[in-house]
Amino acid sequence: MTRKGAFVQALRNAVVIERPRLNAQVSFDKRLGMDVALLMVGGACTALQGAVNGALSTHINGGFSAWLSFAIGSFVLFVFFAIDTRGGKAINWRSAAKTAPWWCWWGGLAGAAYVLFITLFIPYRGAAVVSGVTICAQMLTSLFVDSLAFFGCIHRPATLLRLAGIALLIAGVLMVALG
Repeated sequence: MTRKGAFVQALRNAVVIERPRLNAQVSFDKRLGMDVALLMVGGACTALQGAVNGALSTHINGGFSAWLSFAIGSFVLFVFFAIDTRGGKAINWRSAAKTAPWWCWWGGLAGAAYVLFITLFIPYRGAAVVSGVTICAQMLTSLFVDSLAFFGCIHRPATLLRLAGIALLIAGVLMVALG
């Protein structure tokens, strides 16, 4: 199959129109509750991080505020990494360098852009608007990534139900931003 043909087929697989399942079987594993709780803490932390960084940026430079956030966060993550991997000894670095795609090593750039932008915009747009817009962007991008199975993610097509959820999310953010 040609590259163009493969791309067209990937787009066809990306969006699936299906009937909503009213009595769908939902399975819950034992860790679901803990996973959801920790993800909620993480989500709350991103909102708090933006508000705190935004407040600091009104007293000092916004770029420095974002850098300081990354520096402190990097220290905490380094301590976790050192404990979790016995100082890096539990990682096969050669194998990782040979097998991981080049783009895997650059994820911090996206995180840095996120922290910088929320730090700069929250002081005059507000935490709710900035968080809402970034959450919409996260959901749209995530739906795109899942639909095309980018970056090793499992393939989860954009169903009408998922697209409706995105539309409701966007409507909610507009209500918060314009209200």
